[in-house]
Amino acid sequence: GTPPALLTTTTPVQRYDYQDYIFHTGFGTDNNVSVSGGTEKTKYYVSGSYYYNQGIVKNTDFRRYSFRSNIDQTINSKLSFTLGLNYINSGTNQKPDGNSFFSPLNSINILANFHDIYTRDALGNIKAVGERQRVNPVSVIEDIKQREETNRILANAGLKFKPTKNLSFDYTLGIDNYSQNGKTYIPPFTYPVNTGFYGGGISLDPTQNGYTSTANSTYFQINHEINGTYQANITSKLSSTTQIGYSLQYEKSSYMLLQGRGLAPFIQTVAGASTKLDPADARGELSISGGYIQQNFKFNNQVFVTGALRADGSSVFGKNQRNQLYSKASASYVISGAEYWKGLGVSSWWNLFKLRIAYGESGNLTGIGPYDRFNGYSSLGFLGKTSFFSSSTLANTNVKPERQQELEFGADLAFANNRIGVQFNYYKKRVNDLLINRVIAPTTGFSSLLDNFGSLENKGFEIVSNLVPVLGKDIRWDITGIYNHNRNKALKIGQALTLISTNAGAPVAILERQPIGVFYGTFFAIDNSGNQVKNAAGIPLQELGIQTSPLVYTSQRNAAGLPSGSVLRKIVGDPNPDFTASLVNELSYKKINFRMQLDAVQGVDVWNADWRTRQGVGNGKVAEQEDRGEVPRGFVAGNYNIEEWRIDDGSFVKLRELSLGYSFGKVRNIFSSLTASLSGRNLISWDNYKGYDPEVNAGGQSTILRGIDFGAIPVPRTFSFGIQAKF
Repeated sequence: GTPPALLTTTTPVQRYDYQDYIFHTGFGTDNNVSVSGGTEKTKYYVSGSYYYNQGIVKNTDFRRYSFRSNIDQTINSKLSFTLGLNYINSGTNQKPDGNSFFSPLNSINILANFHDIYTRDALGNIKAVGERQRVNPVSVIEDIKQREETNRILANAGLKFKPTKNLSFDYTLGIDNYSQNGKTYIPPFTYPVNTGFYGGGISLDPTQNGYTSTANSTYFQINHEINGTYQANITSKLSSTTQIGYSLQYEKSSYMLLQGRGLAPFIQTVAGASTKLDPADARGELSISGGYIQQNFKFNNQVFVTGALRADGSSVFGKNQRNQLYSKASASYVISGAEYWKGLGVSSWWNLFKLRIAYGESGNLTGIGPYDRFNGYSSLGFLGKTSFFSSSTLANTNVKPERQQELEFGADLAFANNRIGVQFNYYKKRVNDLLINRVIAPTTGFSSLLDNFGSLENKGFEIVSNLVPVLGKDIRWDITGIYNHNRNKALKIGQALTLISTNAGAPVAILERQPIGVFYGTFFAIDNSGNQVKNAAGIPLQELGIQTSPLVYTSQRNAAGLPSGSVLRKIVGDPNPDFTASLVNELSYKKINFRMQLDAVQGVDVWNADWRTRQGVGNGKVAEQEDRGEVPRGFVAGNYNIEEWRIDDGSFVKLRELSLGYSFGKVRNIFSSLTASLSGRNLISWDNYKGYDPEVNAGGQSTILRGIDFGAIPVPRTFSFGIQAKF
């Protein structure tokens, strides 16, 4: 329009609290019963537990039964054994995860909140919500069903043989065997549903006429480990401990998925689907073995020295690279234990002074899948024949495990009769032969190559302080503070930039000499005074110019002083915090115990995809400002594709835990011990985050995809009351 700043009129609109429908207060219970006893030679332990917890999202929960038993048997003075068994059965009702618009939170983030999502037609069917035919959040909560069941058995057996006073052998056998079964059912919706894939556009949802799937995963692991230990007193002050051992681990896994769409009413099985979708069938086997020798010396209970060599091999790597040799060494010196320490006149108030240094090497023995080093071929039907097609990743049979080297030194100090304590640790870790899946030229016939391209470095320090400000007959107050400072960077990655895309549109990158997983994206244009460059309507503009390298660019302006040229990119955010810290207060007075814990994460950025999405559908604070005329018309649209706009402050301080307990002690002849406790976790978060919770990550357990918020469920606030009784 002309002029571009249009008049703003407002009209009363009924708005709805979708979040009030999605969330609720969940309840749960945790029950444990154990019995232990035995004789001097035979000891037993048996326990059983039942755990149930509702999620804070409606129609989600988790249930677990477990049973555990242990037997320790001494046969004679030289031979003993132990047996253990742990059985776990768990089940969970879930909803689609946060990385799709069919998740509970994304289904409401993608809608403006003026639709009445609760209305139904005459037959009781949930109505559509319009707006590009998005899924109704009520359908997600009430109709979409995801169920997972797990059965797991952990068993162990151990044998200890001590032929002489100084020599002993230990053998341990461990087994881990579990199976998982998952089912997903999305019924045929009574209204047409389209879903927008991230980044814009419309794609027809394959679940419009119903979707069902069933998947099974099995896993078996057996581990053998044998160790020999020889202890000797060389002199009255010098003692030695020699250890030698060998371990062998074997794993076998399988995964199968059946799925289909096109379902008649009430039909939930894959066999009943009219269109069968491609199944999945994955199998794997691997083995890991290794042997070690370690030597320890102790002198006068004051000087401690350790050295070790370990050879490990993993079948997932190339035949000529799988076996690697690793070393470690450590030493510590208790200065306060020396004779000359007493002569310094400080031992009355300085109780402990210990120096430590250590070096160690290790390898990532399962950094890739069992067969990732081979060219994998899959079959596909074509004109009644069987055809084969290759994986898009170029095979590399010479790939080897990542190798970490760490150097650490520190000190332990204690003062005032051990009422003041300080521990300091400095470390430097370097990972060489970093495994990176790098993009390669399509002319090779492949799109990526997995190889040992790079290296990275972590270095930092940790300080742990302990203070007992109050200590009396009936009262004790302990304060513990922890401070962590870590810096990491990619030293070498084989190319200047590796950009990793995610479902949340986060431009995660690995850049040489920069922290791992930074957000590398487009950004706002800034003038010489540091102010945003805006157009005539007052809308911020994206920076343009000439990019000469990933971190070097030149901004350009046209005759009107506005950005011109090509799109520029830079580091717009860093999910690696400047520091983390914790403060714990523990106070006991007679039979009362109190605990408070504060956790802090500072200097961290979060890719807040949810916040940007809400503005785009008119359901956010900035969109509200535009509706009211507080910012120019078109402000959201102008900022929407500038990736820097999605960077949010993820720093926080949380009241992590408050707990109060009371010990009744012995109660008549019924209880030998009775304790009651009341606790709360994640009670308060002090932050400036524009989403639910800055402590969130849609990337799961990934070490690269961090600080991403895309429909993830926030950490819940929980309150617990417990009673522990012993008979």
